[in-house]
Amino acid sequence: MGTHSAIVLGLILYVVVTTGVSFFWMTRVRKPADYLVAGRGLPYWVLTGTIVGTCIGTGVIIGGSGLAYRHGWGGCAYPIGLGLGTLLAGLCFAGMRRYKFMTLSEEIACYYGGNRAVVEFSNVSLFLSQVCWLTVQIKGGAAVVWAVTGLPEGVCTVLAGFAKAVISIPGGLKAVVYTDVVQTVILFCGFGCLVRSALTEAGGLAGLSHSVPAGYFSFLGAASLGGWNVAALILVMALNPIADPGRRLTMYSAHTEAGAKWSMVTSGVVVIFFSAVIGITGMYAFRLNPGLKDADQALPWLVTNVLPPWLAAFVVVSVVSGMSSAANGCAAAIGTFFVRHICPLVAGRYPKRPVVVARRALACAFLVATIMALYAGSIVGFVVKFMSVTMSGLGVIILLGRFWKRATWQGAMAALVTTPVASLVGMKFWDNPALPGTLAGVLALAGVSLLTPRNPHSFAEIAEAMRRERQSIEGQLPHEPGSPPEAGLAPLQPSRSTQP
Repeated sequence: MGTHSAIVLGLILYVVVTTGVSFFWMTRVRKPADYLVAGRGLPYWVLTGTIVGTCIGTGVIIGGSGLAYRHGWGGCAYPIGLGLGTLLAGLCFAGMRRYKFMTLSEEIACYYGGNRAVVEFSNVSLFLSQVCWLTVQIKGGAAVVWAVTGLPEGVCTVLAGFAKAVISIPGGLKAVVYTDVVQTVILFCGFGCLVRSALTEAGGLAGLSHSVPAGYFSFLGAASLGGWNVAALILVMALNPIADPGRRLTMYSAHTEAGAKWSMVTSGVVVIFFSAVIGITGMYAFRLNPGLKDADQALPWLVTNVLPPWLAAFVVVSVVSGMSSAANGCAAAIGTFFVRHICPLVAGRYPKRPVVVARRALACAFLVATIMALYAGSIVGFVVKFMSVTMSGLGVIILLGRFWKRATWQGAMAALVTTPVASLVGMKFWDNPALPGTLAGVLALAGVSLLTPRNPHSFAEIAEAMRRERQSIEGQLPHEPGSPPEAGLAPLQPSRSTQP
């Protein structure tokens, strides 16, 4: 059997099995909370498997290995940033599990007195961010399909989007996390075989270092990529898990607070160590073929042209597993966000059939993300610019809101406006504008907060208002599930703002 035939067979088996798992869990959805937050009963080992799989998606596998192809150990900066952000999110935010939030916007509301301007801005921004991340995962899947089949890129993009939709939509979050665990095991086994083969053929790390430019083996490839770019990339990627609604959704769905915390910490450490695998993969591809026009094709080229058929099929399925895990996490967050926030914002009421609405919203999101993937540029370039403009401000208001009690909603709005503007201006001078954008957001939030009154409501008061609002869509109240959201904060009496 040839390499392409083995890969196609492996991918077909993979899609069939994971789709079957998703439909299996679909039959076990008893109430909206089962679909949207997995019944809030996920154990530590399942959480760890799904978080690792979500971190190691298209950006890391295709984008990171492409960066390593061009800059050696500089490719490690991408997963190292994600690992650090995941670890910090576990240490700093796992305590939010006790409030049984459904979305990150509910947590943000508690930091800023439930102010509607901040909440609705966050709702729309976070929802759109997940659609964009879904675009990244589809684009990466399309790159793999193109390398394997040779079909036109547009056809490959449509196929990748359709396959991910079929896997993600039916079973909800519970299907997502259990398929992610299997996919993570496949991912590590496949890349373990690839790295062993690469180091054996290259003569170990010493042999590999002699076949790539000297700057590739500098600390995090700083001599090749540039110290500023390394620091900015790590920063922008570290902010992602902190402001990622998919990661928060996983924490909120944990069975215990301790499980939420230590699964995030463990996952962060694992992803940091996995960065070495990405660096070796990219440099090994450069050693064999230094003339690739598109660095994002480094891993697909390596698989289809160098590896034996059985290993090529195994690695491709591993790559697709990682991408699917990340796409699954984005899809779960999109469905929950739409039901909890976007639908009430547009229609003025919660849907009467939350699960049905969530599935339809996901189908539309996959369609939009697939269309966007047809026109997106390189993966790393897309992520860096998108993250700096849209997510850095959210990371700023979440971090300062969590640890600085004096932060106000006016300061948060100032940061949300200032950060993307500073990032856009910074693009004229730097390839990665994350550092100036983030600094501008911090200064704006701090300055405006000190000039405006403290939040009138405590964290606990807003959390209780959020709990009452979301009960109807979780299927916990006897009244009609389609009842409109409560006025929320109007009945509350002002009190000194406190946080846990």
